Amino acid sequence: MDERLSNIFLRNGKSAMEYVLCLHQGVRQIATEAIFECLRLGYPLNNMEITSKARELLRKRAKGSA
Repeated sequence: MDERLSNIFLRNGKSAMEYVLCLHQGVRQIATEAIFECLRLGYPLNNMEITSKARELLRKRAKGSA
């Protein structure tokens, strides 16, 4: 997983690995999943899209476990 993140670059030129490592440890996993989901959907890799997708994934999980 780490190899893949270091080969992905965000719009600002930062690698996805650098981006994820700058986040709080508790949200790194969901951010990683959001990055891959954005790639899959063809969304631009920027903070706004990643954050939006991460929130959406969290809502789906919360809804599924309720």
